[in-house]
Amino acid sequence: MKQILEFFHTGPATNRAPLRIADEAEACAAVLMACLRANELNREEENAAFYTTLKSRNIFRGHDVKALIETAGQLFEQAGSSSALIDAAIGAIREQTRLSLFYHCLDVILADGVVTPQEHKVFQYLKAKFKVEDETAWKAMEVLVVKNQL
Repeated sequence: MKQILEFFHTGPATNRAPLRIADEAEACAAVLMACLRANELNREEENAAFYTTLKSRNIFRGHDVKALIETAGQLFEQAGSSSALIDAAIGAIREQTRLSLFYHCLDVILADGVVTPQEHKVFQYLKAKFKVEDETAWKAMEVLVVKNQL
């Protein structure tokens, strides 16, 4: 099993070149990957919300889903942490895309019905980076918790 990396990279930052993602679809896939990789409990299980989002959302149309997943995984390894990957991706994600992506990220985080400490850090980080208001974020969290209890 791959080692779980800390949310904020704790290794020597001098070894890492600044990572920037230019394509919006790749950036969205990378943010979803950051959410997926934050799961500390079920790292080996499939996450249907992650795969369904990549296969069905308009932003990913015309892209090879397997290639997006592979690229996002490689970007995660290059970034070294969820926060660094989100930082690298944010510039390519349009303002009008961010709230929708935030909701999909919550769906990925909540897919197993448990919010781990790492997943909570991703939630807080995304909320700040995407400039989602607290009330909107918590209402979304409440709805998705109920949705995923089924």
